Amino acid sequence: MLKLILVLVSFFIISCSSNDSIDNIDKQNLYENNTLSDKELFELANEYIKNDQFESALIELNKIEVLFPSSEYANKSILLNAYISFVNRDYEKTRALAENYKTYYPGSTDIVYANYLEAMTYYVLLKKSDYSQKNAEEALDKFTFILNAYPDSIYEIDIITRIQVINNNLADSKLDKAKFYIKRKNYNGALLYLVDIYENHNSSNSISETLFYLSKIYFDLDEIDTSIKYASILAYNFPNSNWYSKIYNLINNINEIDNEPNWFEKYNPLEIFIENESTLSDIQVLK
Repeated sequence: MLKLILVLVSFFIISCSSNDSIDNIDKQNLYENNTLSDKELFELANEYIKNDQFESALIELNKIEVLFPSSEYANKSILLNAYISFVNRDYEKTRALAENYKTYYPGSTDIVYANYLEAMTYYVLLKKSDYSQKNAEEALDKFTFILNAYPDSIYEIDIITRIQVINNNLADSKLDKAKFYIKRKNYNGALLYLVDIYENHNSSNSISETLFYLSKIYFDLDEIDTSIKYASILAYNFPNSNWYSKIYNLINNINEIDNEPNWFEKYNPLEIFIENESTLSDIQVLK
């Protein structure tokens, strides 16, 4: 019985060794039989990616790295590998490849794409406003860095649009927390979040509601001048909103407020620019 087991084990080892040898031979032949240039391999990999043939694309990219290690396309192939990892939702690998690229090719013209890919791994993990916003904050920091470090890049419009989505997400989350404190009459806790939205996310979709609560809280605290300041900003920017109607009805008996439609102008209110959220484009592929 022992002899039979040893024979089976030996056969298994030999079979595995044989298969490994075959795989190595196949890979060697794959490289030796290549007749394409580095550029042609790169273009072929891009074609495979367009057709969602990612395994075939990886084969061509590996050929570039093995056969043309000093080629500019060897550098680019690292980023295409990172992109394929992103599409396959392997975000840790995407970040690792992007970080390696930034470390070894700091002067590359494609480094902005490495940063863009890394930021996108956090962006796609955005949660609803009632969950942790760690990924949203990380994505915002990285997108903002790209805008500042690489102005006028081809990703600028795409990034600006995504930042607006992140701002809306963060503002919604902070407004929910503010409402939680308002319900419990904890105005100090609520003001921390409301002022944060006003100062850091004033182009978000939540700003009109935020201004309403800021004005109302200060009104309830008898800080009338501050309440009027926020009410005037709300009136100036959102004169047709329900939030303005509510705050006007609350404070219209105060002497400083009259029935003139443009009463807020004498308070020199701040103009707020709300960016419209447009349809997001898919993540861009390195060319």
